[in-house]
Amino acid sequence: MRIRITAAAATALLAAALVGCSSDTDDASGNAATPKTEVPAYSVIKNTDRAVELLVENATANSATAAIQDWIGSNAGDRKALSVQVVRTKDAGTIVCRAEYYADEATANVQTGGRITADEWPHTEIDCPDPGGS
Repeated sequence: MRIRITAAAATALLAAALVGCSSDTDDASGNAATPKTEVPAYSVIKNTDRAVELLVENATANSATAAIQDWIGSNAGDRKALSVQVVRTKDAGTIVCRAEYYADEATANVQTGGRITADEWPHTEIDCPDPGGS
């Protein structure tokens, strides 16, 4: 499951939810919208300048994505690039979801060789390789 999220889209979804006009079918770009998921309780297992690991018990793709968005929204600060991953247990060998955050296009181009593109910056790219817990 691949979810592309920009700060502007996340802000627009939050604003729509606040006024009670949220839609679960389409977002402003015509893509299928992700239903709003409450941010689950999570703890930080690892936190360095470039990488963060979050523990979300019984995480799903939606709850892991909500935790990633919450953490980045509250903690990215002046970091130019950051990776965040969610696991279900401290000793987990499997990642539920992982994200790449880039503050601007220039940083994304240098860090990824142009692999990450977006219409708006900052940008977070989220991938969930084990959304259901295999």
